[in-house]
Parts: sequence; C-alpha cells; structure tokens
Amino acid sequence: MSISQWVVASAVSRWGDDPWARGSWSLIGRGGTPRHRTDLGTPIGSRLRIAGEATHATRAAMTHGAYEEGVSAGAWAAGQGHARVAVIGAGIAGLAAARTLTDRGVWTRVLEARDRIGGRTAPAQVGGFGFDLGANWLQQFHDNILARLAERLELPMVPTDFTDPLVLGTPYALPDGLEEDLRARLAAASEQAGIAEVLDGWLADPGRWTADDIRRFVDAEIVMDSGAPLSWLSARHGFEPGVGEGDRWIVGGYRLLVDHLAESLDIHLNRPVHHIRTGPDGVALDDDLRVDAVIVTAPVGVLAGDAITFDPPLPATHRTALQRLGMGRVEKVILRCDRRFWPVHPAGYYRVHGPGENCVSEWLDATAADGTPTLVGLFAGPWLDDLWTGPDEQVAARAAAVFAEAAGGDPAR
Repeated sequence: MSISQWVVASAVSRWGDDPWARGSWSLIGRGGTPRHRTDLGTPIGSRLRIAGEATHATRAAMTHGAYEEGVSAGAWAAGQGHARVAVIGAGIAGLAAARTLTDRGVWTRVLEARDRIGGRTAPAQVGGFGFDLGANWLQQFHDNILARLAERLELPMVPTDFTDPLVLGTPYALPDGLEEDLRARLAAASEQAGIAEVLDGWLADPGRWTADDIRRFVDAEIVMDSGAPLSWLSARHGFEPGVGEGDRWIVGGYRLLVDHLAESLDIHLNRPVHHIRTGPDGVALDDDLRVDAVIVTAPVGVLAGDAITFDPPLPATHRTALQRLGMGRVEKVILRCDRRFWPVHPAGYYRVHGPGENCVSEWLDATAADGTPTLVGLFAGPWLDDLWTGPDEQVAARAAAVFAEAAGGDPAR
C-alpha cells in the first residue's frame, strides 16, 4: 500500500499507545458526575494537588480548561506560603502552574517524562510546516483565556464551523429536533446508565426518526467527540459541551503558545516521577528531590494506571474519582498532498461515516496554513484497532484511502 503518488508527507498520532497519556482526553463514565472532576482536583492537605483538564467541571477535555486549572493550582501552592514547588508534567496545565508560581517568586521545577514539552498538544513538523498531533483547536473561543493570549501574540487563526460539515460519501443532514430528543433521553437516564443502554432502547422504538438517523448522529456527535465505548460512557454526563463554540485553530500549531508559556521556566525533560511521598516536613519525589509541595498534572489514564504511586495513598474521594473518570481515544493523521482533489467547503470541515457502526472520521482542510494542500483527519471508533496498526506510513495510507474513497476515488489513479 503506497500513498507516495499524492501524499508528499504525513504524520500520525499514537495516543492509545502513549504511556504518558493513555488516551486523548478525559471523560465521565457510568456512575460518574462532574463532581468527580472537582473531587480529583481538591487539594490533598497543604502539599499535594492534582490539576489538569480532567479536574475542570465545565471545561474538561479542553486546553483552556487545563490552563485555568494549572493557574488555580499554582496560586493555591503560592498561597500556602511554600518556597519550593515541583510540577509534574509540562503540558498546558503544568506550564500554567509553573508560570503562575514563577511569576510570584516561588522556586519552581517542572519534571516532564517525555523528551519535549506540550503534553497532549504534540507539535509535529510535516512537510516543513508546524501542525498538531494532539490538541488542535481553541474551543469556546470567545470565553477562552488562551485565545486571548493568542490574540495578544498576534498569532494567525482560522475558524472551523463544526456545525456545518460537508458529509462525503452518502449525503446526510441532521433532522430538526433529533439532538434535542437525544439530550432529553440522556438527561432522563439513571446515573448508572451508559449511553449504549439509552441508545438501544431508542433504536427499539425510534419514533419519528429512522435508525440510520439516530446512529449517524451518535457516531458524529458522541463517538467522534469521545472516542470511548458507548457502553462505558455515562448517559447523564458523558456527552459534555464545548466543541463547536466558535472554534479556531492556530496557523503553525499550539507550539507557538506552548513555547511562550515555557519561556524561562526550569523544565527537566526525560524525568518521569514514579513515587511521591508526602510528610509533615515536605514532599519527596523518587527520593532524590525534596520540595515543600507538588502539583501533579499527569492525565487521568496515567494516574489510574498507577504509573505514579502515592505515600500515603490518595484519599478515597480521589480514588473514586479516578474510577469514575477515564480516557477516550481519538487518533489523528496529517496528510500533505501534491494536489487538491477534494471539494472546497466554506466551513473547512468534512465528515466520513465509516464502513461499520460507530466508525467515523472527520477532516480539517488545513490548506490555509501555508497554501499547500493539507488534510488533518481525526478517527474514532472500533475500527481504530485495525486502522492504527503497523508502521506510521501504513496507518497514513489506510486513513488516506478512507478520505479518498469518500471524496470520489483515489486521485493517483
């Protein structure tokens, strides 16, 4: 399988395999509520706090939610009067915490397990231009503190209208009232119900909708936005808001914001932390660094997987929160092309419904970055197990074939 005839450069994400992410973003599972997010972010005594997108009750799974939680955690540690603070993780939350502490004159060290900063923003150079293999958009743009920073830095940004995708392949338009019906059914479900349970009941008696209408909407709006099994995802709280509220992407990628936030910070790369011991006199990290307090910004998947152990153990409220929260998996492919063979669409966004139920991909036309025909594809659903196997070039080839077929055939033929 070769894509060399029309794809000149490519890159793919591996969030499902990343040991320092273990998924793409946090979600609420069956039995969970937004309260579990705030429980996880509640300070543990005066020396330990967990912070990140997963601890934000209303901006979870978004970079500005991570930033706000990092700022809050940094202000908390400084307010406790600590002179030496360690921050675990150099993603958006970690950088925000460290920046807040440093600006207040607190000695701060950031310990990052990877060989780069940015966490799940993941910059990638593809064909000589910067893109993102992780977080891509500034969501809730008009109420986004990072969007205001991007404006102050005069970074070029391009809007994406998620409400008006061009559906490639089989045409589809969302019937009026279907989304409202779904949200009402989810809101009426029990706290222990999963979305699949509600969906099965609805499909058994679809009313004025067709089963295809219901499945297509769920695939596009829930599967694509979560990347999690519908049987696990909370019916009441798993379909969280945020996407499609004036979203814009940064030309050149999130790296431009990340580098600004990291400027002059004391960041140590390739420095994973495996053990945190908290005592009355301070905090020991792997027994080779002692500080007054620590802010942990590792993702939920890492914390739930016991990659970091705590002594004493986390409180019951925090352990319960980690049991109720989880990580979705949405993977990304970037394709730099030698020609544009897809139709121009004002929203700059395309959707492809896959060959099977719960298989969906969405595509951003990123040609505006520098004029080179470029596609950024997002994939979610059960077909990832087959699509995302083998070397990166094979993964990119499979993803490219999905789009090419839906857009009217392989342009190389």
